[in-house]
Amino acid sequence: MKILAVGAHPGDVEIGCFGALARCVERGDNVVICSLTNGNLGHSSIGKGRLRAVRLAEAAKSAAVIGASFCTLDVDDLALDSRDETTRRKLLSLVRSIKPDLVITHSQEDSHSDQSETAKLLNYTRQCASLAQVECEQPPITNRIIVYEMEMVDCSIFIPTEFVNIETTVEMKIEALSCHMSQIDYRMERSQRDLLNEVRVLAEYRGLQCGYQYGEAFRLSKLNPFLAERVLP
Repeated sequence: MKILAVGAHPGDVEIGCFGALARCVERGDNVVICSLTNGNLGHSSIGKGRLRAVRLAEAAKSAAVIGASFCTLDVDDLALDSRDETTRRKLLSLVRSIKPDLVITHSQEDSHSDQSETAKLLNYTRQCASLAQVECEQPPITNRIIVYEMEMVDCSIFIPTEFVNIETTVEMKIEALSCHMSQIDYRMERSQRDLLNEVRVLAEYRGLQCGYQYGEAFRLSKLNPFLAERVLP
């Protein structure tokens, strides 16, 4: 199975679904991580140009921990616009080139504007991916794309439809997230919050709900109102 996990910022996918993605890699799936932005505003003392390079390097290193590949659309932070034709075309070209069977991304209910815009972009792209009349650098695809939404630690409203047991991959998830030291340090400096601890606590909470020590929560997108088979690990 080909899986595309799309986050608004470097590190978002690690928070939301890296435990599940690590299990997907273990079962033989081809996993691609894409950050739509370059994360260039996510620090108080590192300049935008340098921070861009730091965060993209962190994301590539993080993806390698679970055996996934990483790419970015390189949009600046807070500049994501789901109506922007250039961004739409870039994402459509990526989706058509990968031909994913499964896409995991944000919910439109996520609190950050970049994250909600990412969800809107994926909704648009998923619907256009197979349409011959919507032109881009890649030809239209013929396979079905299943879309799941992932949970962020800052999302107060997330009602899952499925859980994934990540007991065997939670440490790999934490190791991968630890690659994002710029964000771990920035979060502690800005709000005295320990990102790694927050992610582990959320995994414990979702694990409690599904009968395991650690879990991740997902919601089937409204684009796929009915799904007979399970595609998550």
